Amino acid sequence: MAGGTLTGWHADVATVMWRRMLGILGDVNSIMDPEIHAQVFDYLCELWQNLAKIRDNLGISADNMTSPSPPVLIPPLRILTPWLFKATMLSDKYKQGKLHAYKLICNTMKRRQDVSPNRDFLTHFYNIMHCGLLHVDQDIVNTIIKHCSPQFFSLGLPGATTLIMDFIIAAGRVAASSFLNAPRVEAQVLLGSLVCFPNLYCELPALHPNTPDIVVSQFTDVKELIIKTVLNSAREEPSGPARCVALCSLGIWICEELVHESHHPQIKEALNVICASLKFPNKTVAHVACNMLNMLIHYVHRLQKYQADSPLKIIQILVATITHLLPSTEASSYEQDKRLVVALLLCLLDWIMALPLKTLFQPICTAANENDKTEKSVLNCIYKVLHGCVYGSHCFSNPKYFPMNLSDLASSDYDPFMHLESLKEPEPLHSPDSERSSKLQPVTEVKSHIQQGLISVAARTVITHLVNHLGHYPMCGGPAMLTSQVCENNDNPYSESPELSPELFENPNLQFFVLNNTTLVSCIQIRAEEDMPGGGLSAGLVSANSNVRIIVRDLSGKYSWDSAILYGPPPLCSLSEPTSFVLSLPHQKKPEDTSEPTTYVEEPCVKDGNALQVKRRFRETVPTWDTIRDEEDALDELLQYIGITSPECLQRAGVSLNIPAPQPICVSEKQENDVINAILKQHTEERDFVEKHFNDLNTKAMEQDEPTPQKPYSPFYYCRLLLSILGMNSWDKRRSFHLLKKNEKLLRELRNLDSRQCHVSYSRETHKIAVFYVAEGQEDKHSILTNTGGSQAYEDFVAGLGWEVNLTNHCGFMGGLQKNKSTGLTTPYFATSTVEVIFHVSTRMPSDSDDSLTKKLRHLGNDEVHIVWSEHTRDYRRGIIPTEFGDVLIVIYPMKNYMFSIQIMKKPEVPFFGPLFDGAIVNGKILPIMVRATAINASRALKSLIPLYQNFYEERARYLQTIVQHHLDPSTFEDFAAQVFCPAPCHHVPSETDH
Repeated sequence: MAGGTLTGWHADVATVMWRRMLGILGDVNSIMDPEIHAQVFDYLCELWQNLAKIRDNLGISADNMTSPSPPVLIPPLRILTPWLFKATMLSDKYKQGKLHAYKLICNTMKRRQDVSPNRDFLTHFYNIMHCGLLHVDQDIVNTIIKHCSPQFFSLGLPGATTLIMDFIIAAGRVAASSFLNAPRVEAQVLLGSLVCFPNLYCELPALHPNTPDIVVSQFTDVKELIIKTVLNSAREEPSGPARCVALCSLGIWICEELVHESHHPQIKEALNVICASLKFPNKTVAHVACNMLNMLIHYVHRLQKYQADSPLKIIQILVATITHLLPSTEASSYEQDKRLVVALLLCLLDWIMALPLKTLFQPICTAANENDKTEKSVLNCIYKVLHGCVYGSHCFSNPKYFPMNLSDLASSDYDPFMHLESLKEPEPLHSPDSERSSKLQPVTEVKSHIQQGLISVAARTVITHLVNHLGHYPMCGGPAMLTSQVCENNDNPYSESPELSPELFENPNLQFFVLNNTTLVSCIQIRAEEDMPGGGLSAGLVSANSNVRIIVRDLSGKYSWDSAILYGPPPLCSLSEPTSFVLSLPHQKKPEDTSEPTTYVEEPCVKDGNALQVKRRFRETVPTWDTIRDEEDALDELLQYIGITSPECLQRAGVSLNIPAPQPICVSEKQENDVINAILKQHTEERDFVEKHFNDLNTKAMEQDEPTPQKPYSPFYYCRLLLSILGMNSWDKRRSFHLLKKNEKLLRELRNLDSRQCHVSYSRETHKIAVFYVAEGQEDKHSILTNTGGSQAYEDFVAGLGWEVNLTNHCGFMGGLQKNKSTGLTTPYFATSTVEVIFHVSTRMPSDSDDSLTKKLRHLGNDEVHIVWSEHTRDYRRGIIPTEFGDVLIVIYPMKNYMFSIQIMKKPEVPFFGPLFDGAIVNGKILPIMVRATAINASRALKSLIPLYQNFYEERARYLQTIVQHHLDPSTFEDFAAQVFCPAPCHHVPSETDH
């Protein structure tokens, strides 16, 4: 067959045989019958698919332990292109065959090419694509858009950007068409993949989209054209998935522009579209808009540079949107509606935590009606909407508790009622969550036990989080430390156990309470620390020898507060030294010698028509007995000092406090003089009497000794005192403040609540995400898992996912990693006050033995979201890392132009998530944050598929409620008072040397 002497079926023989059989067909474009012509091209598509499968299966590791060498012989995937090119030039009579030809051309060229096409081939290809994208037949345009998306621009074909204007115009035509079966999602993916290109190429040479001729022009308005099309799609796209992709594209573009500090004017419009979509009837679209706002939190400082009030405006929009949605959501029976309001509440919390307190205290003016205008702070409106979410939207009927209307926020930059076209796709009657839940329980039970409390619990979580962390995160312990690790046995002189144990119930200095049926409170009296730098807790002031420690366990975590009773300033070393408080007066120059008071003349005061100049001395220090002269009156000097240093205290403007008030009208000058003379006479007589009898022993009183301080013997005295000061011992608080039953089960519940291995102890949302590095030519799991490092671009990317933490002393979420160095020394970690993410990076874990490789695969394979950085020339295959998990794969391919192509593989049942989508192309500056945000949203989407899944705060709230129900002690007031007076009998008093 091949002209040699070798017999039998060999590779070269089969190839020649196949080529000759194909050649027997001749020119298939000479077929006259359009129907037969279409059938032939349909078969050619099937033939090509088989060749592509053959190519995909070449060079694959058989044992998944070693990567074979690249194959020498590969299927000729471009062998059919001459027939295909010619078919596109046939008349409209052969339309079906032409559509198959365009489809096959796109499928051929959107693959990674084993052999780079030459210049002549690319010239013909670009000419065919140029004419096809500008074709008047919309079916041809739809076919090209459908089969070129999403990988076309990510391949980096030489000169591919010459078609960028053609694709933008063609995608816009698809988006503007009214046919729902058009490739609407593919069109939005193509547009979204181009949003980062204009900042890379300031001027793009591209084929002119107004003529089928080959005319190359320089385009500078590519960005405006892309964004105009994407904005229209985000407002008017009738397809739900396509609308979601358009919103993600807007979010990516905003971040791209903020990073490049372009100050593009359409950022405001893009933000307006995203904010207006928060209340879109389709909850999936509204969720995506909420995710875009959440992603922008990472760029809050750049957003403030662009427009200083943008972050505050976003918070107000979230408050007004929740206010708008709450009444209808409470009446809805679908869990998805309530989940949207919960997502908005958590997004609001993240935005609040990202801004300083002074910004949140800024006043805003809202018009309740035309005649009544009230001024309130942003934080005030936030707490009002949270109050409504906890107690119900009926609270909003009271103007005192109404936050704000969407109409109050209308401005030139924000239209709260922007018109958004409705989707034309049929929506499901029930949300997936509700359908899944109904299989396990009756719908009424699910609604009453789960749905009804969703918004209320989330709002209470936000409130407690703000109370504990607003303006207080991160603490000095670092962002990984959110709650206290102090327990009731720490610093306890009556306890020797290293953990919570039953002996605590016998401690006379400890009592357990429950507040408002939601919060567990432990009150313990401990010894005060002495000789601490700066005076310790009491700051050097006179205090007692015991402090009070309050340990609070609530929805947002566990917190410990130490308090000390303060009696007064520290005792003076020498009573002869005067104590003075120096005040700095900015309006008056400080004299060189402050010991000599400055003389000044007060404003003249008029008395009986005569102007009197009163000469007074001005002091910079408080007048004391040691500094005033004999002829000076102490009260007179003090009143003068207060009036000058604090003019707001003056009762009469410009008149010092020590200037006598004018005489009353009913008193004559003679009467006034008589009174003055009588007072002076009495003063003289008293002074003479004192001088005469000063040395008389009968006039002297016995000297009084100062009482010595008495130490209270009750080990719970100061706790009782603090509770009394807080009003907790009163009859009015009995309904909200109770004792807890002391038993072994309570301790077990507290240990579970505090344990970091127990889900109910989580005070933040937690995610663990796997990161793999695939080098050139790696096709097997063993090669990938044994990588101990990657390229510089990969290392930069990993560094951008989070900060490196030392696993041996890391106090945050571990995600299953060990402190004993068996899973590595360090790993990237990211945390805010509401979320923790730990990355299981394959190149950070040891791989020097089979046992370590097995452990590495177990950790990485058990993660449901995998991030894969692939520098291989072939697409990453899902089965390389064998695992039952890995439901979502985010694959990153570096491109030649220093941009990065994203491929997302997920199971069909996983709902849509963003901001990155399959086919997105992003800049390296925003890549790590985008990938991290996408991985977190993917993890949330996967968790939403779990039947009856509950968030961390829902689990904690349920657990706290269980503890209260089982352990609350409904005692009488007398029993309560007795237990507060003496929690337990005191059998011995610890000595000063104990502990």
